[in-house]
Parts: sequence; structure tokens; C-alpha cells
Amino acid sequence: MSEKRKIGRWIAVAVLAVVIVSVVAFVYFGSQGKETTYAINQKGSDTMLILAQNWAETYTKKHPEVQIAVSGGGSGTGIAALINKQVDIADASREITDKEIEQAKANGVNPIEWKVAIDGISVIVHPDNPISELSLDQLKAIYNGSFTNWRQLAGNDAVIVVYGRQTNSGTYVYWKEHVLKNQDYRNDMQALNGNADIVEAIAKDKNGIGYVGIAYASQRSSEVKILKVKKDSSSPGVPPTPEMIKDGTYPISRYLYLYTDGIPKGAVKDYIKWILGPEGQKVVEQVEYIPLPDEVINEQWAKLVD
Repeated sequence: MSEKRKIGRWIAVAVLAVVIVSVVAFVYFGSQGKETTYAINQKGSDTMLILAQNWAETYTKKHPEVQIAVSGGGSGTGIAALINKQVDIADASREITDKEIEQAKANGVNPIEWKVAIDGISVIVHPDNPISELSLDQLKAIYNGSFTNWRQLAGNDAVIVVYGRQTNSGTYVYWKEHVLKNQDYRNDMQALNGNADIVEAIAKDKNGIGYVGIAYASQRSSEVKILKVKKDSSSPGVPPTPEMIKDGTYPISRYLYLYTDGIPKGAVKDYIKWILGPEGQKVVEQVEYIPLPDEVINEQWAKLVD
């Protein structure tokens, strides 16, 4: 074999070796550097929508490998989606009902409840309304139709225009149970799809009254008046401040919940741990809901122990 042919063969072998090494390195290091993407689907409470969106945005900045899709539609909608195995997390501003638990179990779903924040329901009117406080009994009378004119409450001689939520809303259910004492809503209540819609309506309606999650009222406090609420006629009016809500002085407050199918694993478990941790609870405070007391957080953490 000539010297030239030998050199040519060595060059060909060397090139082939370089190609093989390059392919192996690309496959190995490429696979090492590539991150698996985890998708979490979260749906439900409109009251919690602003909170859930902020949780997702904050979390994914530090965990770009996780994609979190957040949508509203109401607590009932979120729980129904969990029952039908369409979501990983259902957001709810009320507790799941016995009927929903039965439906879930019949479909092979085991709903597990997670308390994640506290909300005070703010009662709002137009800034021009002279009323500054109402008792629970007065709110009940407004929403069941017993009171129809503001003059019955020492206000203006004007028809009370009542705004509330749609039937699949957790806030609708909570208000009916805790304010109306399970009486029916008045027939002419204008049922709106979300908290933001109610705030928008009250800001334009001088005779309107509505109820919304504290975060929605606080963010638009220059456009609506937030009323003080009295437990009864002889009690002082209490504003829905974080301090008054956390210590139970404000009479219309509740937990906010997440529901999962069983104890979550993997990315969903890590996400709920983060929500219950300092960073997640800081987001709760930033959007003007109330962080959980330590004893409640410890109760939730106990369910997550491996």
C-alpha cells in the first residue's frame, strides 16, 4: 500500500472517530441538559383567581420546568373538573359538599382538602352612598328581599339594586349559608360571573350593593366604598382589615381551599408545599388575602409527610 493511501485511510478513520465522539457527546450531554417539563392544570374559584395566577407566576419564575395553567369559572366548576379528572388542582372558596364527595368517589377520585389562605368578604356600595355600615341582619334583609329601598336603612330614597354571584360560585354558597341563613336570594338579584364584574357594576351604580373577596375590593377602593359589618344591631361596625379577619372579629370570613385527587405526588406535591411555605404565604399577603396561622399550616403539612 502506498504511503499516500495509508495517510488517506488514517485521515478517514480519524474523521469517523471524531464524528462518533461528537454524536455520543451530543446525545449524552444534550439529554443531561434537557429539562423535563411538568404541566399542572388548576381551575375553579373566581375569588381565588388573582391569588392562583400570582402563585403560578411567582413559582414558575424559579421553576421554569413547571408549566401551570390557571383558570376560573367558580368553585363548583373547579370541583366538577377534579371529579371528572380534568384538572390536577381545584380552587374553591367553600368546602366541598357531601354530594360532590360521593360523585368523586363514584368516579374513582379521592378529594383531599388543603387550606391555603383566609379571605374576608367585603360588602361594597357606591362612594356616594351615605351608608357606612350594616349589620348581618340588615344584609340578610337586603338579600332576601325584605328591604327594597335604602331609606329603610336610613339612606337615600332609592331602590336597592342587589348584585351577587352565579350559583356555581363558592362565594354565592357561603353568602347563602352564613348571611342568608339558607334562605333564598331575592328574585331580582343580578347574578354576575365574577368579583371584578361586581366591583365594576357597583362603581357605576349609585344604588347598588354587592359582596366580593377582600382583594378585589381593596384594589378598587377608590371606586367603591367598603362597608363596616356589625354582628348584630348592638355591636360596633368592623372593617375587613387583615387584623380583624385573622382574629375573627370581622364576621364574614372563611378559608380558601385547594382540592386534589388523593395526596399529590411529584410536581403537584412540590407546588402545594411551596404554597404552604413562606414564599407562597407571602404571595397571599401581597395580593391582600390573609396568610394562614402557623397551627393551620402545620395541620396541612402533616398531610404531606412522605
